[in-house]
Amino acid sequence: MSRAEQRHALHQETRRSGKHYSLWQVFRWPLLIGVASGAGLVSALLADGVWDAVSWALLSLPLLVALWFIGRKG
Repeated sequence: MSRAEQRHALHQETRRSGKHYSLWQVFRWPLLIGVASGAGLVSALLADGVWDAVSWALLSLPLLVALWFIGRKG
């Protein structure tokens, strides 16, 4: 099944199930990951010591989330 067919099937399933998501439900996690990444960038630029570890943790969050979804799919 092509990617377009998968999207179409998902769209049809969503229409049949009647699920509608609010703007907050759609963008909640991407927004929180973005804020965490921004905080990691700021802490990496402005502080040393423990803040370096904090920046590494916050900046690795998008990678960990992506790996989690890849592992979940397979």
